[in-house]
Amino acid sequence: MFEHGVSLPLEGKSDECAIPLQDRKATFDLFPDHIYGHVGSTDTYSYEELRSLLELVQKYCCAETRPNLIKLGHDFHIPQVFSHGFMNLLKIPLKEISKEHHLLIGEEVFVAFVYAKAMLDEHCRIVACEEPVILSHASDCGNLTACQEDWHAVWWNGMGRFLLDGRNLQPFSDAIKHFREMQFGRMGHGCQQLMFQVLNHGVAFRYADTFVKDVCQGLVHDLGITSDWFL
Repeated sequence: MFEHGVSLPLEGKSDECAIPLQDRKATFDLFPDHIYGHVGSTDTYSYEELRSLLELVQKYCCAETRPNLIKLGHDFHIPQVFSHGFMNLLKIPLKEISKEHHLLIGEEVFVAFVYAKAMLDEHCRIVACEEPVILSHASDCGNLTACQEDWHAVWWNGMGRFLLDGRNLQPFSDAIKHFREMQFGRMGHGCQQLMFQVLNHGVAFRYADTFVKDVCQGLVHDLGITSDWFL
């Protein structure tokens, strides 16, 4: 009786019926090529292909590609590739940078990387410990002192833990997402919304992005990576 019924798609039901993701498949083909040093069907890749590859290897926690992209951008004078490699290199712990990586990216880039990591770590600790100040309370706030005290406590117990937990460090975006789901004690709803607006502006969080971009621009200038030639 179901012979002429609506047929449901079988994609994703089993390994034999995988969901085709052509763009992701093309990027993944570059992944083993890079890991195993195999030259594929083409010897040149576009900037978008390299950026997609970088996003993929970051998902699989592959530390090898970022130093290679830095060297690639440096050797062939491609500022975009160099900057993306450096910015993503800053997302992995210093202890995962091997001696080979150090030699690959060069002394000047490595020193800049170490100092940038130190500055970003210090900034992260400051953000985790110093909550945004409540400059004005909402009209529904019944107790200004209690509101301020609980805002301070929730920030430390929330953002402090999310940003400083050595076993599960979280980027600013994820930390804010989880922070919004917390209970805010005696803090009024209106005050919560006002402070969420402050977080949405992200001035303190964007400082880290601006700092990294400035470091990249400085390295690009100092290393003479100024060519607009593109792959």
